[in-house]
Amino acid sequence: MKQNIVSSIFMNLNIGRCNDQDNYNKILIQNKQFLIAKTGFKNLCIQLRSLNTIIYRIIKQIICRISRFAYSIYRRLSKNPYFYQITHSNKVYNMIMEKKNIKEFQIFLDKRVKILSNIIHSNVFNCKLIEEARLKELLLQNKICEYIEDLIKNKKYFIAYKFMNAFQYETISYQELVDEMCTNDMKLQYKIIKEQHLVATDNQKVLNHLNSESLKFFIFRAEIPIEKVEELFLGEYTKLQFLIENYFTTNQQIAIEIAKRNNIRVQNPQIQERIDNCNYVNQNALLQNDDFLPSEIILQTKKIDQLILLSDFNIFREDIFLIEDEDTLNDEIINQILNAPETGIDTESFQDIPQTKFTSKNQVCLFQIALPKKIYLLNTTNLTKSIKYQQFLIKYASNDGLKIGQNIKLDFLQLLVQIGKQDVELKNFIELSQLFRQKYPDQKKTNLSLQCQKLLGKELDKVEQISNWQKRPLRSAQIHYAALDAFICLHLHSHYKS
Repeated sequence: MKQNIVSSIFMNLNIGRCNDQDNYNKILIQNKQFLIAKTGFKNLCIQLRSLNTIIYRIIKQIICRISRFAYSIYRRLSKNPYFYQITHSNKVYNMIMEKKNIKEFQIFLDKRVKILSNIIHSNVFNCKLIEEARLKELLLQNKICEYIEDLIKNKKYFIAYKFMNAFQYETISYQELVDEMCTNDMKLQYKIIKEQHLVATDNQKVLNHLNSESLKFFIFRAEIPIEKVEELFLGEYTKLQFLIENYFTTNQQIAIEIAKRNNIRVQNPQIQERIDNCNYVNQNALLQNDDFLPSEIILQTKKIDQLILLSDFNIFREDIFLIEDEDTLNDEIINQILNAPETGIDTESFQDIPQTKFTSKNQVCLFQIALPKKIYLLNTTNLTKSIKYQQFLIKYASNDGLKIGQNIKLDFLQLLVQIGKQDVELKNFIELSQLFRQKYPDQKKTNLSLQCQKLLGKELDKVEQISNWQKRPLRSAQIHYAALDAFICLHLHSHYKS
């Protein structure tokens, strides 16, 4: 600012001293040149400052990267090699597992050791290379047994199990390997027991642990009300005891009521004292109020206008018929079903609770067939050996009437497998999930409840989905659930057609 003032004064003085026009022009040109030079100098200073900032940033980034690289090397070199678990390359494993030529394995390993040792010198990779070189020597000397025994001794059970399979190692049996593991890595123990078909009674501790973990998962699944879990465990003292002890921390009052209702005593003395001191007990609403309604309405977890009811379609309890044996499966019912232009079908299966890798496969226990005004529930457990039922099922599979359902072919194939007739041709089966995808291509899920929500604005109650369908008599809520699952298929199909 001071320089500008001085220069302006200097310019004015020079102009005032000029006696003629020529001198005045010369001085004016000099002043302009001075101003241009000053502006250029200022721009140069600005550019130098910006260049200095860029250089500083570049140097800072380089220093930061060098420090990171140095720190990573320091961390790698400072680690104790014994902290690392031996992990061979996938190619080494594949060669061993596929039992390829030992010379090919030797050539590959020699190249691998040579290349990696020239590039990397850290303790971690040296540990791997030394281990693989040792493995090569043992393979060549036919001393793989020593290697497997060392793996077991060092508690590297997974690698030991892989090599035992590859070399059919018999010095230590698979059962001895499971026993050696004790409580280490239960998942691997389940895998060995299952794959090697070990006797379940010899591994009771492992199976008990598996059952308890599965029960915990089942009990605390959000979509299953505790009243439904209690109903499933009725008559099974151990499961009810487990339910009470594990549910006590979540809801003490309900856990105490379950114990009192079923006369269950628990091992925890503090919990048992609370149970003994309880005098008033509510009843299980699901068992006390056995109404012909969805279970979520009985349990008051949802309002009646949120769920689909059979009464919405003028279908009531007297319109549903239970076919428990060959005598009740009369010719009139068979003809009604075979002559119907459209029928909705569904099945219900019995599931072991809890579901584990060792439980038996689900068995179809109920076959529901819905006509426009009637619904038949067939007890397939009792009907499987019936000649009349078998002949009806084969005719029904290939008749001209439309069979409508969700995952319908899979359900029907399971029914045919039960009677030993897998080679029957399936005709005129309509899959609702395919129709739903055509109408809503962006939807990933296609379950029946979602279809109802999209098309009808209401949900299907799914509380009774996990039920003991072998147990008789069925509760009214179970009958409502099973009948609605078949009947709603007819109603949804009419929506898709329109």
